[in-house]
Amino acid sequence: MNRIFFKDFPCTGSTGAPVLVLLHGWGMQSAVWATFIPLLIPHVHVRCIDLPGHGRSAGVPMPASLDALADMLLDVAPARAVWLGWSLGGLVAMAVAVRQPSRVGHLVLMAATPCFVRRDDWSCAMSQQDFAAFAATVQQDAEPALKRFLALQCNGSLSRREDLRFLQSCLAQQPVPPDEVLAQGLAMLKDNDRRIQIASLPAPVLFLLGEQDALVPASIAPALSSLRPSSTIRVMEGAAHVPFLSHPQSCADAVAGFIGGRS
Repeated sequence: MNRIFFKDFPCTGSTGAPVLVLLHGWGMQSAVWATFIPLLIPHVHVRCIDLPGHGRSAGVPMPASLDALADMLLDVAPARAVWLGWSLGGLVAMAVAVRQPSRVGHLVLMAATPCFVRRDDWSCAMSQQDFAAFAATVQQDAEPALKRFLALQCNGSLSRREDLRFLQSCLAQQPVPPDEVLAQGLAMLKDNDRRIQIASLPAPVLFLLGEQDALVPASIAPALSSLRPSSTIRVMEGAAHVPFLSHPQSCADAVAGFIGGRS
């Protein structure tokens, strides 16, 4: 299939509900949302998208730039929607909001950050050395590196074993993305710093963080609040990098409340 794959799930509560676009993280696919979607559709219509080169969008080339990727996704998105991105998907959702702010009603960033790798003035992030070491393991042998990354995402979660088994089952459903696709995703995480842009977006922004997240630490919360004082920030106690798996109802309630103006 040489087009971007997406699948729609109608709202069970109201035909006039907004559309929520879901974007998955690095190396994964939209199957990660399987247990989360039933908690969302009482409140919103849902559109899941597989990023280029991932899952059922495997035949679509992954663009080299984050902005080009955002433009590709806008081509298969509703005219206006709420965008929710997890991890790398969060960075992509930020780029979408920057490219076409009038098409983003609300922005939900789950275990995501505008700057993934540490800078001199941004300490709550992965160090340049750790990121380079991980990228090297992916270059050497991508599949086992991706499997180890799944475990890292679940470490610290109250439901670590269950979360890891679920991610492993999702990974097994489709071929692992090609090496070049994984490398391009890592390059987007490494090279992009969207702090200035996220600070000035017109759309309301919700950050959902995991208290035990080893990749996007909850200690980033004060920096996010300083960067964008109007943001809503929720830290899920006992959650790691996959709060939608370990705390699905709390995350769904937070999203629904945020969209409905109850946050």
